[in-house]
Order: sequence, then C-alpha cells, then structure tokens
Amino acid sequence: MPDLVVDLKGKGVIVTAAGGSSIGSGCALALARCGASLALNDVNEGALRRTVETIQVLGVPVLPLVGDVSDYQRVQDMAAETIETLGNVFGLVNIAGASMPKPILDMTQAEWASTWNVNVTSLFNWAHAVLPHMLASEQGGRIINNSSVSGKQGGDENSVSRGAYAAAKAGVLGLTRGLAREVAPKVTVNAICPGLILNPRTTQLYEARPEMMDRYPMQRPGEGADIAKAVIYFMAADWVTGEVTDVNGGYFID
Repeated sequence: MPDLVVDLKGKGVIVTAAGGSSIGSGCALALARCGASLALNDVNEGALRRTVETIQVLGVPVLPLVGDVSDYQRVQDMAAETIETLGNVFGLVNIAGASMPKPILDMTQAEWASTWNVNVTSLFNWAHAVLPHMLASEQGGRIINNSSVSGKQGGDENSVSRGAYAAAKAGVLGLTRGLAREVAPKVTVNAICPGLILNPRTTQLYEARPEMMDRYPMQRPGEGADIAKAVIYFMAADWVTGEVTDVNGGYFID
C-alpha cells in the first residue's frame, strides 16, 4: 500500500495494461485505495478479469475495457464508454507497452512498427480520446506515462530491452514533455522510468542471473507497488508537469 494517499473519490481514472502487468495491476490497486473510480484496460480478458475482481472487493466503481491500445478507434470507444459510465476522466495512466529483445538489424519493419505503435502511438491514441474531456472539465486532469530506464540509457544487450525498445521509450519521454507544454495549465503530463520490475518474465531473468542486482544500489528488484507510489504522487501534484521520475533502485542516476 502506498505511503502517499490522495483523495480521488469520484474521480475517474483509466489504467492500461491493468491485467497483464504487475505495474498496471499495482497501480490499479493503489488508485482504488485512494477511492478512484476505475476503468481498467487490457488486451487479455482473463487477466483483466482477475484484476477487476480484486478491485471490486474494495468497493469502488470499476469498468473493464478489453481492447488493443494501438487501435485508434477502439481507444476512442473505450474512452467514450468510460466517460459515460464513470461520469468523468480525471486521470490516465498509460502502462501498456511491449518489449523488443531483437537487435535492430535482426528486426523486420513490421516488428519495428509494432514496437512503436504499442509503446508510443498508443499514447497519442489515448491523448486524442481523453484530452478534449479533460480540457473542458473544471477539474482538469492528470496523464502519467510509463517509459523505461532504457529510454535514457539505450537498452541492455543482456535484458529484454534493446535499441528499438529504447527508441520507443525515449519517444515516450519526448511526447510527455511536449504534451505537457501543449495542455497546461488544465492538465499535467508526467512520466515514470522504471528499472527491473518483477513480473513472470523478469522473475525468470532475475532468478537465472541474481548478480544483476549488483548494479542496483538498493539491492533488490522493483515491484508494481514501487511504481504505484510514483503514480499516486503525480496524481496529487498539481504544480509538476513535464517531469520524468526514475524509479529504478539507483540503477541509472542522472
């Protein structure tokens, strides 16, 4: 449970990748504990259902949204359903993304396009879908984008993050900063750069190579709850925009 709690009762918040990632589900749980009315998205219906069932126990409104974030029209439809059902959208937490472990010279053009579409174009899709509502609302809004330490240091040949993924996540940072200028002062736009966060795939990597933690001053891998705390901070902060916060246990410090 996050140490920082902000009152989000009655405020609609969309979280993408809320079923399939430890970050998405962790953020959804933290936001629910703050009283937010949630619209939870994932492309995996079964995984999404499990997160929704967990959130429902807390007694906050929760709307499941199954759909691909790289599909512009589907995102438009999901945003419209959220506004109709929850009454408003105050927050958007863009967690959905996809790794690309192949070196650029081994990739096809389709793989490059897919990597960019899921990690960057999806943010454009959601911005188009929710910003008109946020900008027209008296309460304004918060957009929080999930980037990666790879977007700063170029990826790592020993992990799931290579050059194409690094390029996409760097694109997230540029979009965050540019959009923050365009939609101020009504809406804040910030980003988080996680390091190694445990999920089924990264847990296997960590267990096979525990020496990876030698590069982390905090001497442990991250969890979804670590990212959720930064999300809650950005939900509370109303004079912070265009900011990029590292949540990586000291792996990369700039």
